[in-house]
Amino acid sequence: MSTKERRKYMRISTDLKAEYWAKGPSMLTGSVHIRDCSREGFGVSFPDKVGKGEHVDLTLRVPGDNIPIFATAEVTWSEEGKRAKGVNAGMKIITIKPLDLARLLDFVYSRWLGGIREAL
Repeated sequence: MSTKERRKYMRISTDLKAEYWAKGPSMLTGSVHIRDCSREGFGVSFPDKVGKGEHVDLTLRVPGDNIPIFATAEVTWSEEGKRAKGVNAGMKIITIKPLDLARLLDFVYSRWLGGIREAL
């Protein structure tokens, strides 16, 4: 059984921390780990269950940049982690300032390109 890939943009592995505030039924807050990033979304590891469709406010901290990035994203899927405690989720960005998105993608792409150069 194959699953059709629906992403329009490549996901790039990253290692970012963020603070989150769920605005849906869970009403959870805390720290979250962003595993990967694309132009339209994030792969995230939450400490607790967040439900599909919940909107989450995020404050991201990019290493080397002292100005936080603010975004709101919607949980598009979530599942309990198989190996580690917590919940893995996919999130689609709903709102982010264009300059903040550019700063975030610049960081992610530069790390990705640096990894490619090191592998050569």
